[in-house]
Amino acid sequence: MECSLEEGARVAVQKCMKVGPDDRVLIVADEPSKKIGMAIRKESLEITDKVRFFNIDRPTYGGRPLKHMPSSLKDAILNSTVTFFVAGAQEGELETLRGPFLQLCVQSARHAHMVQVNEKIMETGMCVDYDKVKEVTDRLYNYILNAKEIKVTSPAGSNFTVTLDSSIKWIPCSGIVDKRGHWDNLPSGEVFTAPKTFEGRIVVDGTIGDWLEEKYADVDLQEFPLIIDVEHEIGGSFLSKVECGHSELLADFMSYVEAEPNASRIGELGLGTNIFLEEIIGNILQDEKFPTVHVAFGDPYHEKTGATWISDYHIDLLMRKCSIWVDGKQIMENGQYIPEIIG
Repeated sequence: MECSLEEGARVAVQKCMKVGPDDRVLIVADEPSKKIGMAIRKESLEITDKVRFFNIDRPTYGGRPLKHMPSSLKDAILNSTVTFFVAGAQEGELETLRGPFLQLCVQSARHAHMVQVNEKIMETGMCVDYDKVKEVTDRLYNYILNAKEIKVTSPAGSNFTVTLDSSIKWIPCSGIVDKRGHWDNLPSGEVFTAPKTFEGRIVVDGTIGDWLEEKYADVDLQEFPLIIDVEHEIGGSFLSKVECGHSELLADFMSYVEAEPNASRIGELGLGTNIFLEEIIGNILQDEKFPTVHVAFGDPYHEKTGATWISDYHIDLLMRKCSIWVDGKQIMENGQYIPEIIG
């Protein structure tokens, strides 16, 4: 499905974030995303006159990457009931800007996290039937809620097994954010959790997240996949070996996961549920919602899942055409959900 940037902004404001006349809306953008931010601003102003817009690329904020969050932005967040972050990812800003921004938002607002959003995403992933996405997401969530083991393979060579802890939550993300303190990545459509144990091989032939995504946008991961072995040990499941035919990408990835001890720990297993997406576009914000599997090293979204450890880092990794078994029963084959699972 494809429509206009304006229609995508309308879905984000009206359908997903449920902006009402009493809401106080904050939109944070940068120069590349300014057009998108202004489209969201325009749609918000159709509903409420309490709308603020920040361009964090303005020189008065000190230049990117930002070393800390501007105090004026902190005040604006705490005075808002709906927030949108549509700016790009830059090296180091997960710790200095995006992470603190999110922590403040959930104190008082409903938040849409749209890092690295672009016009193609607004015209595709945002222009879908989010009632249907919610239906699919809820069906999958209810199916795997009490699962004990998940096995994943892919044609590229991924082959790993995850065990699950009943005390760590599965989180359904359907794109409907209607409660204070809740947030979602838009576009949406996934269920995710933090694994108890993770053993095996990940072959990343889809998309890689955080600031590496933009830096290596021209690298074909099907030609130069990251091949990562993970082992479980006392204290968690950690990267044990990684190979890649692209030496610079390999070096930057290793620098990322070696930045702190938990940056090399598996923090997330996610299954995409946005069945309207037609292709992997090389942008993790949307691609992790595509019907396949992604994993992440670093923070387990502890504030949502209830995992008991944290990290200042989080890098998503997407695999194509996965097959999935939940407690021995297959629910996806070669990137297609078994019809009885999602209806």
